[in-house]
Amino acid sequence: MTIPLPTFVTIPATTFLMGTNESELSTLAKTYGGTRESYREESPQHRVTLASYAIATTPVTVALYAAFIADGGATPSSWQHQSIFPTNPVVNITWPMANAFCVWLSQHTSATYTLPDEAQWECAARGSDGRQFPWGNNWDDTRAAVRGSCSALPPVASYPSGASPWGCFDMAGGVWEWTTSLDYPYPYQADDGRNNLQTSGRRVIRGGCYVNPHGYARCACRFRMDPLLTNPFLGFRIIKNPC
Repeated sequence: MTIPLPTFVTIPATTFLMGTNESELSTLAKTYGGTRESYREESPQHRVTLASYAIATTPVTVALYAAFIADGGATPSSWQHQSIFPTNPVVNITWPMANAFCVWLSQHTSATYTLPDEAQWECAARGSDGRQFPWGNNWDDTRAAVRGSCSALPPVASYPSGASPWGCFDMAGGVWEWTTSLDYPYPYQADDGRNNLQTSGRRVIRGGCYVNPHGYARCACRFRMDPLLTNPFLGFRIIKNPC
């Protein structure tokens, strides 16, 4: 079986700024709507140290997920429509489906694959300096697939100038992406049970999507979803261990 694996980039052990400074919450409300409390889950901003890991530079594509389906994996809704766009991100994926894909891929290759936790995702998106968007602090419609910059979901890596400091694409807009992390408050603590795959509860999704305004495409934006629900705007990317 030929498996069209994505490209991975290795992020070295690093300490980065996660979340949003509390002093910025009112500004976010004025800029993107809502109230200061609407953004409270992004605060307090804090430093998180991560071990080295390797993350896919793009979300999982329809072509890659098709190999999983061909081997008996779960088929997302609207697959017939999706299958004609092999280089698009696969969508309509539940959290269990994403994890089942990772188990399958691990069984068919020489590495172990998982979803990123939300700290790994955010570090890959923003680098170490706490920037607002993968490319910097100023919004640019030409760098991401969000409402107003595109009318349909584009193929992965369609906005190369929107790459993160580590070289990851599509971390602003495109599709929302599942993480392993439960909807726990900050500060982020990797060992407090939030990344336990067996615990029930809503899981964090990241990145915004092509039908959302660009405020959802900020690197620090957190959203959450019941793991058994899905929609046409929700996909995932993977990390590889060992790196």
